[in-house]
Amino acid sequence: MNLKAVLLEQMGACYEQKNWFVPLNIAIDGLSAEQASWKTGDSNSIWQIVNHLIFWNERYLNRFKGLPLSQEEVNNNATFDSTNPNETNEEWQSVVLQLLRVMSDWADAIKDCDEEKFHSAAYEESDAPWSSVIANINIHNAYHIGQIVKIRKAQGVWDSKNGVN
Repeated sequence: MNLKAVLLEQMGACYEQKNWFVPLNIAIDGLSAEQASWKTGDSNSIWQIVNHLIFWNERYLNRFKGLPLSQEEVNNNATFDSTNPNETNEEWQSVVLQLLRVMSDWADAIKDCDEEKFHSAAYEESDAPWSSVIANINIHNAYHIGQIVKIRKAQGVWDSKNGVN
């Protein structure tokens, strides 16, 4: 299996293919805006986690494609901010579609690139090759998918038939 195939397999496991953990599309399926906004203590809501995932996945996808970044310096805590204060189901569905789109765009970008790109430096400030950066993005996504499932379980809105008990 070549590097591209491994990265695509990781990306698929995070995005839409049940494997060792449920993928993102199942983790967020069927949530209402109210459920996505639910918080306990000082933890982030699912909506905030989704905003965070959109930010970092879009940022690195743009870097991968050679597109300019929207902002150079980033306060990571700010990436969790809710950008939809009205918390309507329509706004939530729009955010979900945005996240699913960026995940699909990542898979397409990986499919379409030359194998050599995975061995090249990801960006100026880093010595890490794209293969390492993408693998870490997948780990980051998997971590937050686990948080989403845990929050859903705490709310009592997780169906154990989805694959993680």
